[in-house]
Amino acid sequence: VSWYPGWAGSARFHDWVSGARDWCISRQRYWGVPIPIWVCDSCGEYEVIGTRDELKERMSASSVPSSDLHRPWIDLVTFDCRCGGTMQRVEDVFDVWFDSAVASWATLEYPSDTSAFDAMWPPDFIVEGHDQTRGWFYSQLGAGMVAFSQIPYRSVLVHGFTLDETGSKMSKSLGNVVAPEAVIEKVGADTLRMYLLSTNAPWDDLKFNLSEVETVHRFTNILWNVYRFPLPYMILDHFDPAADAVSLESVRDAMRPEDHWILSRVNSLVRDVTSAMDEYKLHTATRAIIEFVLDDLSRWYIQLIRPRTWTEAEDPDKLAVYRVLYDGVTTVTRLIAPVMPYLAEAIYQNLESGESVHTCDWPTPDQSLIDPQLEEDMAEIRRVVEAVANARQAGKRKLRWPVSRVVIAPASKEVVHAVGSLEGVLSEQANAKEIVLLGVGEEWDELGVEAVPDMAKLGPAFKKDAGKVSDAIRGADASAIKDAIEATGSYDLDGIWITGEMVGFERTVPTFAFASEFAHGIVYVDVSLTQEIEADGYAAEVIRRIQDMRKELDLEVNDCIRVAVELSDERITGLLQGMESFIAEEVRAKEISIGDAAASGDLVKDWTVESVEMRISVGT
Repeated sequence: VSWYPGWAGSARFHDWVSGARDWCISRQRYWGVPIPIWVCDSCGEYEVIGTRDELKERMSASSVPSSDLHRPWIDLVTFDCRCGGTMQRVEDVFDVWFDSAVASWATLEYPSDTSAFDAMWPPDFIVEGHDQTRGWFYSQLGAGMVAFSQIPYRSVLVHGFTLDETGSKMSKSLGNVVAPEAVIEKVGADTLRMYLLSTNAPWDDLKFNLSEVETVHRFTNILWNVYRFPLPYMILDHFDPAADAVSLESVRDAMRPEDHWILSRVNSLVRDVTSAMDEYKLHTATRAIIEFVLDDLSRWYIQLIRPRTWTEAEDPDKLAVYRVLYDGVTTVTRLIAPVMPYLAEAIYQNLESGESVHTCDWPTPDQSLIDPQLEEDMAEIRRVVEAVANARQAGKRKLRWPVSRVVIAPASKEVVHAVGSLEGVLSEQANAKEIVLLGVGEEWDELGVEAVPDMAKLGPAFKKDAGKVSDAIRGADASAIKDAIEATGSYDLDGIWITGEMVGFERTVPTFAFASEFAHGIVYVDVSLTQEIEADGYAAEVIRRIQDMRKELDLEVNDCIRVAVELSDERITGLLQGMESFIAEEVRAKEISIGDAAASGDLVKDWTVESVEMRISVGT
């Protein structure tokens, strides 16, 4: 038998079976399965009746036949003993654990019907709480060995118990019971199920925490939004996933690196989830799905391809996005089906034409689409982008505003390979005009250097003048000191010789840049403002606000609008006027005016953009 976890079988169950005691299977109760033993009231002989037909053959004319063989009717069945006495059933019933012990074949109608039994028994696995070591797990084993000399199950999954958030047993007397119905009413059955399966290994006890349930519920909403995101564009463009013109093979030439990457990731996900499910590691499987949807689909791929869905007409680049995203979402739908059946079915019924997602085959990974190197490269790029975001935050430069340069000082060749193969993705996600990649171990030549005196060495050498020497070192040309010490081992500081042990050196970042480390290197972000960057930045700010106003007006994706941007700042007006065509294209404006003309339309709002007051109107 395969046990999950292994220790439940090799330790706990093994110990119980090794010391097993006799099992008294009779109970002196009224309710239960009657023990089929009849005893003669005269000679005391007993007889065991094995089947209903056998019982009918032995029944005497005075017996009352019944289709129900429970008490009290079974107690009316008597028959003659060969001694001349009357055989009556003993009053005992079976222990209820004996009922459950034979469940695996009794539910298959064995022995009256052997077809299902021959085809399906023994079951692949059984599942129960870890308290069943001496209960159901053992009773089934005993009954199976007695009846068939065979273990009546192939594997056992042991589950833990649900406790309150402090780890205490839930009890009505303690007032800490959480009713499943109340949670389902609030977040739905699918969210609750995903929470229960993803939070703990199945065999561990679960400390129920409602805030963690709500976190999983946010995942549910994000998955729903990922599914809904491309639908307006697909409908507008009459996208038909069954058409040959948009098969994966037909759009392959138009696919970008990020498309190949997400296909690799989704097939790796299928592989990993299947492997985890095969080992009953439901927590590993569900966590992999959550991580994929949140990190890979929503926070990365959707952000990468969002501008591509905005293009017009039968653009192959856009069709590639549709195909790849469709395949990704439909695959995820199948993976979540056992855990989130309602959500999976809702998505399936809208995207596909089959009977039900639950009648579909379980997906198998397409090994030809899995590219481990691409996945590693993209993971490295994401680490770089995160470092860029941290440097931007330190430099108070929003992601919406481009930066002139991102300089990468890699500590490994893996970073060099990743940036070399995915520079376009990096440039777009970092919103950088230029990516500068240094060599492994190379320092950025625009870094400064600062001399740091070591007072522990200066004190013994210069006694009471050590402080003055320290100040002199700090005021001197640090680069000259460093070069001299590297060349000759010392530096003449106005007649005072400074050796390498007396001073250390630190690199300093230029005032126009900010640095951030990541796992395999350092990034430097040049946040200098140029007229071009300002124009791009202000345009991005205006576009975001117009898009918000489109949503507020509940406009369709393809609705064209009229836009007016009223502001009095002449310099910013000039910057934005140079971006008019770009802004109009991004927001689908058929008319746009920027300047001191009064803004009027269906919706007019005042905005403060980087301390600049402006009024924007949107109309149809």
